Amino acid sequence: MQQYKFQGDYALREVLQQELVRALHQEDYDLLVPIPIDAATWQTRGFNQVTGWLTDQPYFQALTVRASHKDQPQSAKTRAERLMTQQPFRLVENAPALLANQRVLLLDDVYTTGRTLRHAAAEIILGGAKAVTSLTLAR
Repeated sequence: MQQYKFQGDYALREVLQQELVRALHQEDYDLLVPIPIDAATWQTRGFNQVTGWLTDQPYFQALTVRASHKDQPQSAKTRAERLMTQQPFRLVENAPALLANQRVLLLDDVYTTGRTLRHAAAEIILGGAKAVTSLTLAR
């Protein structure tokens, strides 16, 4: 994960794609929503590590990262600092129309404290989703 996510080895996405597809087929959902990355991370890394795995999977980017949220990356924070993180996400403009009464599956790469997924789920529920569950590839 370190080499893929932080060293930018995009080809490594293929290593996990088959397992991810298997895991997705075991889930019961209407709409797949990957956790987004912010603009600075996109510029530095050049890809979203989560959507990189979804080359053949339909998904909806319902969330975006608030521009002012990030003073340091989550990976650099302690557990206590992660738990204090304010809401970093907001819904994209057309999200409520697509989320209404849907069972949403949030997809993220690494689960540490669950704070990222809780923030994302809160926004998705506010957007009208019927239910929100999550899947992460690593803990």
